[in-house]
Amino acid sequence: MNLQSRKVNWMVNLTLVLLALGVLYLVQALFGDFITRFMNAFNAIVLPFAIALFISYLIAPIFRLLERRLKSRNQLFNTVIVFALILAALGTFSVFAGAIIYDQALSFIENDWPNIIETFRTFLENNPRLLNAYESFIAFFELDRLPTTSINFLGIFQTLTNIIITVVLVPVFLFFILNDRKRIYDGLLVLFPKKWRHHVIELTQRAHHVIETYFNGRFLTMAFMAVIFTIAFFIFGFGGRSILFGFMMGFFDVVPYVGPFIAMVLPVLFSLTDDSLLFGNFAPLAVIIMVTVGQLIQNNVAQPIIMGKETKLHPLLVLSSFVFFGYLYGVIGIILAIPLTGTIRSTVEYIHEFRQKKTLDKDDKKKIKQIKEEVTSS
Repeated sequence: MNLQSRKVNWMVNLTLVLLALGVLYLVQALFGDFITRFMNAFNAIVLPFAIALFISYLIAPIFRLLERRLKSRNQLFNTVIVFALILAALGTFSVFAGAIIYDQALSFIENDWPNIIETFRTFLENNPRLLNAYESFIAFFELDRLPTTSINFLGIFQTLTNIIITVVLVPVFLFFILNDRKRIYDGLLVLFPKKWRHHVIELTQRAHHVIETYFNGRFLTMAFMAVIFTIAFFIFGFGGRSILFGFMMGFFDVVPYVGPFIAMVLPVLFSLTDDSLLFGNFAPLAVIIMVTVGQLIQNNVAQPIIMGKETKLHPLLVLSSFVFFGYLYGVIGIILAIPLTGTIRSTVEYIHEFRQKKTLDKDDKKKIKQIKEEVTSS
């Protein structure tokens, strides 16, 4: 293809994109309210389904293990056993670790948080410039300067209703995903034309591998981070708060790169109020360094070993996917950002591989044709 043809193709593609954007703008202008209601209804279904899908991938290894050990092909029986194990695990966690974390969190709020506030105030009083800046900042949020607002009882009712619907639908969706996943997959496959089905099967297999690898690996890394940081906080001298802070480090690790640094805020603030910690006055800096080093080890050593290269994405792409999918679906979008991005990448790679194979097949056919012509002419 010469340069002139490339320019023509580029202009045609650009025109098509502009026309598509124009059509979308007109549709939004004409049917904006209907589209908004439709998207709200769609998101109300997507949210519990996404949570159920997330849980199903976490417990998929247990489900397969039961199928191998019990040698039972009865999906309903296997699903009931898995549900019973989940309830037993949640109950055990709530009775033991959950109770400890709750007591430590309550003690932190009642005892430690007032000390943190007092330490912060003392620091500001000893630094007049920072105190003036802080008072100027707080002035923007004084109640008498804010416009009076009425309570939207309808909005509160809708929010509570959505929460209740989500809580109810998650176990229902999870049950059908575990029990009828084969029939659901076959039913969706029928919607595609026969000539496309082998592509759909290949793409779904790749997407399934990426998503399962990510969720299982993420669960292991979260547990690994929780245990390691709990031990580290004990060594630093955090005592009874170590389990709480370690659990937070593991829990917030569900959001890679960003989550652990958000969870780090409370340990750093606590370290400002306790001089008995390891490293003394440098304990806050030591905590920051510890979390940073832990993230470097996890992202460059543990994560590639546990998850493999399928979900290894560039940090800039990861952060961009957080913003995009988080804007669309909130917290659930942030949790699903990496597997969705990995699935899109695997889809693009498959399309590229298919085009390369198609080009090679054409070249092979041309060579075979040339050979036949040479043999015939001779």
